[in-house]
Amino acid sequence: MTHSLIVGGTKGLGREVTKLLLDRGDNVSVISRSGANKNDDFFKKASCYELDIEKIENISELVDEIYKNNGPINYLIFLQRYRGNDDKWTGEIKVSLSATKTFVDECLKYMNSEGDKALLATSSVFSQFVGEGQEISYHVAKAALEQMMKFYAVEYGPKGIRSNSIIPFTFLKEESKKFYLENTELLQLYQDIIPLSRMGTTKDSAELINFLCSSKASFITGQNIMIDGGLSLNWPESMARKMKGI
Repeated sequence: MTHSLIVGGTKGLGREVTKLLLDRGDNVSVISRSGANKNDDFFKKASCYELDIEKIENISELVDEIYKNNGPINYLIFLQRYRGNDDKWTGEIKVSLSATKTFVDECLKYMNSEGDKALLATSSVFSQFVGEGQEISYHVAKAALEQMMKFYAVEYGPKGIRSNSIIPFTFLKEESKKFYLENTELLQLYQDIIPLSRMGTTKDSAELINFLCSSKASFITGQNIMIDGGLSLNWPESMARKMKGI
């Protein structure tokens, strides 16, 4: 059975990805900082583990446990981000980069010797653009994460392991849906400037992860795919004129 390991998979995009992988029959292991809600029937189908991945020294032991419980790993999916209250720079680099590297290092020895295998990281538009609301640490960490995935594509390609990253634009999820539905002017603005005339959803990004972490994407590696409905194709001046009706 295909075994998918998700780091940061109990809420938002992670929950949607977990659902898709379970629906297709994967054996799914999910790691999260707070652990899955034991009263949530959804996660009774997955193997859930609790770990604060800032404590990098504990990753190796957990990976050993996951392998013993669920066997060789086919897909390693990174959805985590720093949520702590300590120094942002230290925390973000540790969670986004150091933890990712440690997971890859520890999981390599347990990757399935047969079948399709891949690494997948979720990045951010702030890896390529500078935006309000996020620290410099977040911008830098996401840019570095994309480069890590490209490095792994070359380094581990000979072992049959693919490596890709995705960049979701702002999307509607359960945690943010209420905000956008109450701010109709902002929602309408997004619809006006996005070529596909709508905001993305968690399922849009989850479906891409579902594809990239499958044999259907067996010749796709080293790619960084933006999911923004075509927004990044627009020239800023053209968007400004359109918004002002010029």
